[in-house]
Amino acid sequence: MAAMRNVPATSLVCSNHHCFDLSKHGYVHLASRAYKTKYDKQMFAARRAIMEQGFFHPLYDVLSEVILQTKEPEESQMYVLDAGCGEGYHLTQVRQRVMQTSEVPFIGVGVDLAKEGVMLAAKSDPEVVWCVGDLTKAPFADKQFPYIFNLLSPSNTDEFHRLLADEGRIIKVIPEANYLRELREVLYQDTPKTKYANHRTIEHFKASFQLIGKERVQYQFRLDEGSLTSLLQMTPLAWGATSKQLDRVTHLAGVDMTIDLIVLIGRK
Repeated sequence: MAAMRNVPATSLVCSNHHCFDLSKHGYVHLASRAYKTKYDKQMFAARRAIMEQGFFHPLYDVLSEVILQTKEPEESQMYVLDAGCGEGYHLTQVRQRVMQTSEVPFIGVGVDLAKEGVMLAAKSDPEVVWCVGDLTKAPFADKQFPYIFNLLSPSNTDEFHRLLADEGRIIKVIPEANYLRELREVLYQDTPKTKYANHRTIEHFKASFQLIGKERVQYQFRLDEGSLTSLLQMTPLAWGATSKQLDRVTHLAGVDMTIDLIVLIGRK
């Protein structure tokens, strides 16, 4: 698909004259066929619920600073693709923070194969372009984005290379060793699953892009009963847990949960 341009309010059309109607919720379906993913409406609602309580807010502060510090002075617009946007909260929050500081328009585009997540994103923030699309064959023209986000989500480095502008930045967020450490230790006592290592992911990133920056983000988030329930619904850590394992985590309500992340900044 070639670069998109806006046409009257109800559709998008590319330079090859293919027209894509916006859904009644405000997103556009650009996937070549219907896909079924393991991420459902309940999971995305749980993600949004805990994020609205501030679960990732310190991360958003760092990401907005990364964009502001790497922005080229001559940029008249900032096109930012969130590859694997889910329910859209990450992109919306970073966009709001950047726009509080910069007068350069921030044009956000979120894409994900999970329609339930994209639908929630479009309902929540109509100021961003939200798309259902396949990241293994992304529905965008070459070199369209000065910034690509890939936050706690699988990546496709070949497509990211194709989509990234020549002087663009890829910003990838991955867990560090202590991410959700308290939950790991309670769920998976005395097993290898209590440990997490990301060195393979970092080495793959360095093999695919020039690593120009790396920042560790560490803080504590206090869980209450509601946020604990949301966390268990949203994190893959708990998806394969037995009922006996899940029973052990009830006492984590009131506990300070460790958030430990690495922000990798790369270029082609």
